[in-house]
Amino acid sequence: MQKSLLVIGLLFCLPSLPAQAQIRAWTQVQLCGLVASDDNLLDEIDDSAPQEGVDAQMMIEACQQAVSKHPNEQRYVYQLAQAFYNNEDYAQAYTYFRQSAEQGYAPAQHGLGKLYRMGRGVAQSDTEAVKWFLSAAKQGDLYAQSDLGGMYSEGRGVAQSYEQALRWTSLAAERGDSYAQFNLGLIYEMGRGVTPSYTKAVEWYQKSAYQGNTAAQYQLQYIHR
Repeated sequence: MQKSLLVIGLLFCLPSLPAQAQIRAWTQVQLCGLVASDDNLLDEIDDSAPQEGVDAQMMIEACQQAVSKHPNEQRYVYQLAQAFYNNEDYAQAYTYFRQSAEQGYAPAQHGLGKLYRMGRGVAQSDTEAVKWFLSAAKQGDLYAQSDLGGMYSEGRGVAQSYEQALRWTSLAAERGDSYAQFNLGLIYEMGRGVTPSYTKAVEWYQKSAYQGNTAAQYQLQYIHR
């Protein structure tokens, strides 16, 4: 999966300095801004290990200061939640995802939904996960749309509906989410709510595979063998 909990490319804009020295050169707000804004990075398997060369605690402190200076800027509250998540402090991550989500910030709503679905930092609840995915998806959050489609497909926290699964998965796939593209390929291959079409299945698998989705790459090999 597209998993990298910290955007670190900017850390190496001064090649003559070691990475940690470059980090210390940033202001706290700038440093907090390095925390990924892509909340699809919350993996259900093992995404919580801090990025090599980056001090997770330093990121937490930076985002805490950023929030202190800009308490109404939900992006920083959200990034603080991400920093806590990266440090495996799921209870604190939940606190700040929830705070930002309740202010209507779509990425935080999606992040909160993921925590509910995984049961990290909060009691597991598919119903709550769907609630927050839907709220974010209606605001156009790409990853929430993708995850919501999956919940409808599996009937998790909501009555199973291939029609709704197709709706939300298609929205995310057309906007470039590789996992939604893979899932849309499955929908067409299996004929879930649509007329089966290997042509369309392969089309979406290819789009997903080009982005490095290994499941899509395997599925293409399986189809063509």
